[in-house]
Formats: sequence, structure tokens, C-alpha cells
Amino acid sequence: MKKTLIVFVLAALAVAGLSAEKTRQGTGLDQDVQASINPLGLQFVTKVFYRMPFIQQEGMLWESTKVEVGVQNNLSPAYDLIGPYIDFSPIAVFDIYLGAQAAGYFNGLGFGFYELSGYGAAFDDSALSGLPSKNSQGWLLTAAPTLKFAWGPLVALDTFSLFYFYADNGSGYFLERIGNVVLAKSDIELQNQAYLLYTIADGIYAGLNDMVLTVPASGYVSHRLVAMGIYSTKLSDMVSLNAVLQLGTYLADRYFQYAFYAAAQVGVSLAL
Repeated sequence: MKKTLIVFVLAALAVAGLSAEKTRQGTGLDQDVQASINPLGLQFVTKVFYRMPFIQQEGMLWESTKVEVGVQNNLSPAYDLIGPYIDFSPIAVFDIYLGAQAAGYFNGLGFGFYELSGYGAAFDDSALSGLPSKNSQGWLLTAAPTLKFAWGPLVALDTFSLFYFYADNGSGYFLERIGNVVLAKSDIELQNQAYLLYTIADGIYAGLNDMVLTVPASGYVSHRLVAMGIYSTKLSDMVSLNAVLQLGTYLADRYFQYAFYAAAQVGVSLAL
């Protein structure tokens, strides 16, 4: 229960990337609840934004182009991240997300900020039980380009994410709970998520997600392969719902290799 992997990107990018509708200009609110097992995690993601078309031109390559500027909050039992972001799609097959968030790590619910001795330090439940935890703060910078491709009922997406963490005083090491890895307090974490999905019906998709997470400075690798399903629907011109389910295992991981993995997300999007 002490280890909390929060599904940071999960399939939210896949849900967004599947939308081929003409971009609607205006303000909006997205609210998602994300949860995972192995490790156990819970996160609430809130985005308030203004969105507008980047190119107002007919055609499948241009109708979904957009510029989206807003504020994103990621709240979990272990931390709170909040800050501005921009999501830019100059053409239907490419999207890039850039974000900068202030990070607050808190110990009130028993998760806390754990300082570790180095990249090789243990961070399982038994190891953490003998370590002190504390409140702390820092920053998280994110850059995540996505390539998208559709051919008939098949949809393929690939998102490469670069995360820069600055935590506490920037000196030493800590348990980074988003990726469930050991980082230096000033460090880079890389993640690549590839999706191959089949369109079953309008708004219903099934397929595979392959995720590889690496820490360049330590050489740490976590590799996960899951089957997934996505459901999205519009209740009205103002309200949309989405749900994502992932089931699979780790092909490589320090503590969870070949362990069962499950993650779910439920979200609502409102046009304000």
C-alpha cells in the first residue's frame, strides 16, 4: 500500500488522439479518475483550458488541428502537481504536449517523500517501512510528442514523453512515485507508449499498449505490455464521457516482472 504508481499518461493521450472531429473553439474542463494495481495507485487529473483550431480548412489532415492552452492539476495521496500546459496539433498526425508543474509532496496520508541513498537503493514496502518520510516540494517539466496514424479500422499512436524532475533541494535521491523508480533529485525520466487499436464501433476501440520507461542516468528499465479497451461517447454537444481499461503484465521491472497489472480511467469532458 505504500508504493503508489500514478498512471500519468495512461490512455488519455490515446483517447484524445482518436478524435477526428472538427476542433471546437472555446473553453473546456476535463476531469479524469485514474487507478492502477501493481503498484497500487490513484490519481485525479483536472484540466481547464481554452482550445481553438490551428488551421481552419476542410480536409482530414486539418479539421482536428488545434492549439490548447490551460492549467492541469494531478492530485494523488502522495503529491499534488499543478501548472500551465500547451497542447499543440499542427496537423492531424502529430501532437505535442508541453507542461510545467509545481510539485508538492505530502506525508499526511502516510505516503510521503522518501529520500534514498542512491539509484540502487531498495524501495519495496519493507525497505520504506524503515525509512523516515517528509513533506517536500519541487518541479516537473514535461514534453510529450505524439505521432498518430489511421488506416481503415486500425489506429496507431506513439507517445514519447520526457519528464524532468527537480525535487527537494536538488541534491541526493528520492522515490519518484509517478514512474515508481529511483531518481536523483534533479533527473530525467523517459517513457515511450505505443498503441495499436482496432475500431470495433464508433467510439469503441480494443488493442495493445506497449510502455517502456527508462532512467538514462541509472540505466533502469521497466517494460509493460497490456491489452486495452477504450470507450468514448458524446452525451450532448457540451458533455463527453470516456473510459479506459488496461490488463497485462511487466516484461521487465525491478519488483513487478511478470506480475499482473491493471489500470482503469473514467473521465468527463465539458464544454464551458
